[in-house]
Amino acid sequence: MLSSGFLAGCKGRLFLSLQHNSARQTAAACAGAVVILPPFAEEMNKSRHLLANLMRQLAANGYDSFLLDNYGTGDSEGDLDLTTADIWRTDLQQLLQRIAQCGYQQLSFVAVRFGSLQLFDLLNHYPLPLRLQQLVLWQPWFDTAKFWQQFARIKLAQSLGSNDKLTLADLTQQLNVGIDIEIAGYPINATFYTSLMQLQSQFPAVLTKTPVHWFNSTTTTTVAPAVQQHAAALSQQCQLKLVHLPCQPYWQATELVQAPELISQTAALFSQQQAVSGRQQHG
Repeated sequence: MLSSGFLAGCKGRLFLSLQHNSARQTAAACAGAVVILPPFAEEMNKSRHLLANLMRQLAANGYDSFLLDNYGTGDSEGDLDLTTADIWRTDLQQLLQRIAQCGYQQLSFVAVRFGSLQLFDLLNHYPLPLRLQQLVLWQPWFDTAKFWQQFARIKLAQSLGSNDKLTLADLTQQLNVGIDIEIAGYPINATFYTSLMQLQSQFPAVLTKTPVHWFNSTTTTTVAPAVQQHAAALSQQCQLKLVHLPCQPYWQATELVQAPELISQTAALFSQQQAVSGRQQHG
């Protein structure tokens, strides 16, 4: 049986946060396992309290939830300049195998920001060991290049006030010739950067018959054109439900943001799914 703490990864020890549904006696009796894929770098620090709250809500709704700190991040061993997206994919796949071996019957995901890229890459590489129940996306990235551009802007903004003004092309060139860079205190080398650019983030075929819920947090009443375009494309490929929530950008705010509506609506999806599963079992 898995528990919170360290477990062996392919390169070092990984920290796993696990929230159990205390009412159930076995994994098979649990409503299901929910694996949370976190955002990247500082965005994870801004979101960790929300994910902890969500995990407690999921436990109250009958689910066990799992949050793995990728190798080189969080409380896991290693440093960012010693890891790759390939290592993260392997470690995540091994976690899913462990979850399946515990006796869970079905699996769901909550992917936040960069976590959606990581999840799609995983699903494009490996078959799932358990039946997929549903997928929840919080403010997802769908394009790795755009994710990188957004992250790199931190470094570019820092250079504006200096005589050595940088461009995105400058950073890319430095990495391509083997020069390590640092962005917001995070060391980035060519190996890690290349592995990010090679993520297979196209929409996975396995999700075509899976309910996908996209929570778009916004401070405006208008929907961004990029969101509209992605939603239209996804609607042609899966059972998509797009929900717009009035909420501050928790992933980048200076102070930690509370997002009770985001958490409660996400948890409600699993409560509803459990009710549907229960009717199917007794119907």
